[in-house]
Amino acid sequence: MKAGKKRRIILLVLVLFVSFVLQTTVIPFLRVGGIMPDLLLILTIFTALFYGSQGGGAVGFTVGLAQDLLVGRHLGIQALSGLLTGYTVGYLEGKVYKKNPLVPLFLVFLGSLFSGAVFLLGRSIIGIFSFTIPLLWYDIIMGALYNTLLGVFLFRPFARLVARPEPPGVDPVHMYVDYRG
Repeated sequence: MKAGKKRRIILLVLVLFVSFVLQTTVIPFLRVGGIMPDLLLILTIFTALFYGSQGGGAVGFTVGLAQDLLVGRHLGIQALSGLLTGYTVGYLEGKVYKKNPLVPLFLVFLGSLFSGAVFLLGRSIIGIFSFTIPLLWYDIIMGALYNTLLGVFLFRPFARLVARPEPPGVDPVHMYVDYRG
């Protein structure tokens, strides 16, 4: 493994660890109307944008499993939700134009909706929860909007940390375009 790739992976692991600590300590105080942003989901989606479906799925599964283990109930629902979200968004890596800052934010919104739906569906399947329209509106859509708002501030720093090295003087955020056709 090349030194640059090792460095990016180590930085990614460090960012995810710090994010996990923040998600469990500081982020609960940012709760608005019962809705709390999901920093780990946002970073899973960003990771999927830069590392593809395998990287996004692996990170989504790992952080979801960590969340499941921390909460201690219904082991696997968050892991499944993170895996499917990371894999699905990662499938778009190389197919979306990341130079436009609205694209990652739109994917954070859609990924949050998808993750919330998978999570609620999983809880419904095991008999813990039943779907209601007001809850879907409030929890999933408002949570997705909150995640998107937080994503506005996180995408650029995240991209600079984990992007592949580019020629000097080139902004890595603006270089992620698929030229394969």
